[in-house]
Amino acid sequence: MRSGLPEISTTADDDYTPDAGEWAEDKGRRVAYYCAEFATAMKDRWDVRVYIDLFAGAGKVHARETDKVLLGSPLLALAVRHPFDRYIFCEQARGNLRALKSRVTAMHPQAQVSYIEGDVNASTEAILRAMPTPSKGRRVLGFCFADPFKLKNLKFSTIETLATRYMDFLVHVPAMDPTRAWSRYLKPGNHTVDEFLGTSGWRKDWHQANPKPPPDVFLVRAFAKQMNGLDFKYGGLEDAVSVRSTEKNLLLYRLVFFSKHPLGGKFWRQAKKGTSPQMDMF
Repeated sequence: MRSGLPEISTTADDDYTPDAGEWAEDKGRRVAYYCAEFATAMKDRWDVRVYIDLFAGAGKVHARETDKVLLGSPLLALAVRHPFDRYIFCEQARGNLRALKSRVTAMHPQAQVSYIEGDVNASTEAILRAMPTPSKGRRVLGFCFADPFKLKNLKFSTIETLATRYMDFLVHVPAMDPTRAWSRYLKPGNHTVDEFLGTSGWRKDWHQANPKPPPDVFLVRAFAKQMNGLDFKYGGLEDAVSVRSTEKNLLLYRLVFFSKHPLGGKFWRQAKKGTSPQMDMF
């Protein structure tokens, strides 16, 4: 571990390990660095620090291109020098959750972890119950990582409910998905984008845009507008991290950070600067 940053690569084990693209290493590096910054800086400022992973996965992935085994975001967050006080891992796939529990038990048996199985968009109340209740003598701060595979996997209502607590968000905003399916998402009967953004007003904004931006750019800006409505700050498209495929250099998604406090944005910029991304092009 260097400067509190967990190692990304790990060893194989007997538990289920799904495949992922090589770009998962870049994403993991960013998440690990921010978790390390956040957990260390806030350990003396807040009584309880909570890490929430909305799409936790199995804890390890196999990078197809390099044959590496990489730690997933839950195990990276557990491995920081000054661990969070509580962890909440959400996962819909039972096989993934079973593997994650096995790995957490083996690698971090002392960690205070809650597991929530099922559709995360139907689990917000369970997540809030798993968080310690703040009080006058106990200040609770959360960091939530939302890493959906496609737009349909995350509803803005989930973010909105969790945002009733003191919390920072790092959100994976898909780019490949809307780029490929935009014509389908524009159809009146399709509500995928409505649910991802928490509004149908984006349709009017899209039709009035002249010139029209690429769908993925429009989506990030629309999502940020919704977060601004919840008083979260957004550093602009240049503050996001773009992750691209290794072989064809296709834009896959952006990692977009939101915080109500300027200190959160400072940590995120440090995380960007402190890692050495292979594919960070805006």
